[in-house]
Amino acid sequence: MKNSLLVFAICSFFIAHTQTKLVLFIGNSYTAVNDLPNLVYNIALANGDTIYYEANAPGGSYFNAHKTNPTTLAKIASRDWDYVVLQEQSQLPALPLEIAGVDYSPPSATDLCDLIRENDSCTDIVFYMTWGRKEGDVTFCADVPEMCTYEGMQLLLREAYIGFAEDNEAAVAPAGMGWKSVIDDDPTIELYSGDGSHPNINGSYLTACIFYATLFQESPIGNTFHAGITDELALYLQTKAHEIVFDSLEIWRIGEGDLVPEFDFSKVFFTYTFENVGSGTVLNWTIDGDLYSEENPVHVFPEDGYYDVTLTVFDACDTVSITETILVGVDDAGIIQDNLNSFLLYPNPVNEQLYIRLNSEETVQIYDVLGRKLIHLSATTNTEIDMGNWPSGTYLVQIGTEFSKIINKAVINIQILLLS
Repeated sequence: MKNSLLVFAICSFFIAHTQTKLVLFIGNSYTAVNDLPNLVYNIALANGDTIYYEANAPGGSYFNAHKTNPTTLAKIASRDWDYVVLQEQSQLPALPLEIAGVDYSPPSATDLCDLIRENDSCTDIVFYMTWGRKEGDVTFCADVPEMCTYEGMQLLLREAYIGFAEDNEAAVAPAGMGWKSVIDDDPTIELYSGDGSHPNINGSYLTACIFYATLFQESPIGNTFHAGITDELALYLQTKAHEIVFDSLEIWRIGEGDLVPEFDFSKVFFTYTFENVGSGTVLNWTIDGDLYSEENPVHVFPEDGYYDVTLTVFDACDTVSITETILVGVDDAGIIQDNLNSFLLYPNPVNEQLYIRLNSEETVQIYDVLGRKLIHLSATTNTEIDMGNWPSGTYLVQIGTEFSKIINKAVINIQILLLS
């Protein structure tokens, strides 16, 4: 069962929040070397997040062995995991059926996914894309020419792991492509240990940053845990991890199928009708402090201003909330402001009241088209002018030395336009 996750947003911008994840790593020495799960744990901890993790990563193990491995099966069944990470033996994903034989990766990947989902249908599965060997793989070079070089082997691994994810409705942690990005950008940065296959601490740290971004969907940039490498190199690897994950979320299927609350609304003056336009079923709404349980509630706001709207949705696995602060009574097109945002006039069209918002006290003057001054006042930071009884026409508003034009289409339909 996934942990419920509360997400806050103000004006449609998401705010970082503390998360806790239960993660099982299934793999081999590419997972065990430098204790990759513990590196991910420490990166998460430094960002205020938490991972409870377990791992089974015997050297040289592969999917076909893991699906009958008693330790692997026991760990899968031990709890309802948020994520299970699956890492295949380093060569097998790149090999075709006629060479891999009974250890051919795709069917074994599916068998493992089925076992995981039999334990908990809500567990998200992440395939750990590994990297090509530094000098390619001479073992299979004759049979699979692409394996002769690092670049060719990396391409085969990329295709294989994306295929695992697509076939099994899972995600990819694109560690191998993160490695490629670093190698292409600065080959003097060593990611391999002496065998040209396993990672050194630089490679493991880069991989851990990629896993943090994948599992938490948060950036590792600026993280204070550096695993003993220099601050400069840590920041570089964090940045590469961020780029490779967040530039291609759709390719890696990260967040695919996540429960995403989102709403829209229509309005007639201060009466707003809200609609759930995201995924999931509405649990409830909280609108200006009032609680609603219907799918599309109608709420009447007392006056113009900023109001909080919270939508909570659920599905079989999650309950998620989003809170947005909306500006009631004003259309975006009806807001007039100067380039420095020192004043604000609205709404457009005006519904009897013209609202003026200022950063400081200013002189406000309104003229008709004949240049006759109709209003001269010293406005405070929040000023209202009743225009409900004004005749239709065009008016000029001067705030300090700035002018705006008001076109009064009807007594209660005054349109405000900014003068150039």
